[in-house]
Amino acid sequence: MIVLFHLHSTGRVTNSSLVHNSWMFVDFFFVLSGFVISCGYLERLRTGYSVGKFMLLRLGRVYPLHFAILALFLAMEIVGALVGTAGLSHRTPFSDPRTLGELAGSLALVQIFCGFPSIVWNGPSWSIAAEVWTYLLMAVLFRALPRWTAPMAAALAISAGLVLALAGPPAWDPATAYSFARCILGFSLGVLAWMLVARMRWPALGLLPATTLELIATAACIAMVAAGAVPVLAPLLFAATVILFAAEQGLISRLLKLRPFLLLGTLSYSIYMVHTLVVARSLDVLSLVGTSLHHPLIETRFNTGGTLKIVTFAPDLMVFVVLGVVVLVSAATYRWIEAPARDASRKWLSRKGPSSQAPIATDAAPVADRDPIAATVPA
Repeated sequence: MIVLFHLHSTGRVTNSSLVHNSWMFVDFFFVLSGFVISCGYLERLRTGYSVGKFMLLRLGRVYPLHFAILALFLAMEIVGALVGTAGLSHRTPFSDPRTLGELAGSLALVQIFCGFPSIVWNGPSWSIAAEVWTYLLMAVLFRALPRWTAPMAAALAISAGLVLALAGPPAWDPATAYSFARCILGFSLGVLAWMLVARMRWPALGLLPATTLELIATAACIAMVAAGAVPVLAPLLFAATVILFAAEQGLISRLLKLRPFLLLGTLSYSIYMVHTLVVARSLDVLSLVGTSLHHPLIETRFNTGGTLKIVTFAPDLMVFVVLGVVVLVSAATYRWIEAPARDASRKWLSRKGPSSQAPIATDAAPVADRDPIAATVPA
């Protein structure tokens, strides 16, 4: 949905209210991230696991791909400065949103705190910056206040929610420090959701009632996003949905455990991080093809804010073709960048020796037998 959100076309799909407001699914990611990180690390951190090692593991998971995509963007800026853009863009290389200062902010994952006028370089990395600082905040609090995790998470969620509600629409601009509050809100609710799931025993609902509840939750999430109203409440619905699906008793849960969906889950971080780059280059290719065929496939609009490319040829079909290209490229970046870097960071930290009796948690750490899920870190 985030990929479709960043695609523009004259078709019905990208102009639907659901896609127009699908930026709200980033807040679903924040909730799911809090849930999963708590599954894998909450008890470890509360019983003495090193905050430093936890942060190194998280950085080993998210930073290498972030760095690689930034390097590709930098290479394209250099090429554009040296040989031009072949008419595909009227933006001057190394101008907003890709100045050298903005590059430094992105490399340090502090871009959301720098007051930049828009999201910079690889735009989606704003949420990764918010995640990393939320990781650190939560890890320190888990260690410092092990018996107060639930009240602390509730207080953070309420505080962040109030900040966002009082700020109004500007709070949902991802270029601002409010992004940190968005992440804290969703992540804290995810922590609370995990703590509830870890302690509850789901009754056997039966296939039909469980499926009905899953359909209702799914429809409610879709309706809330499509409406685009009161986004500060969306994480509450998302957290309730995560709790329900953790029971895995309905048909939709079974569907999501099929291999194609598990593959998309595995590739989700790569999909998220590479999609703006792949979408932009895919539309450039379509522009060049249209020019050679003397039949424009893309409408290009140049303005002071940059270059906007709109798919006009078979738009509803082409946006899914581009989406397929994004997934294929993501499979490659997962295979050659994301997974090797993650494994290398784990091995390096393992050689450093354990910081406590708790082993290093992996992204698929099993949970207690009574718990209904296993942790898999999302994008």
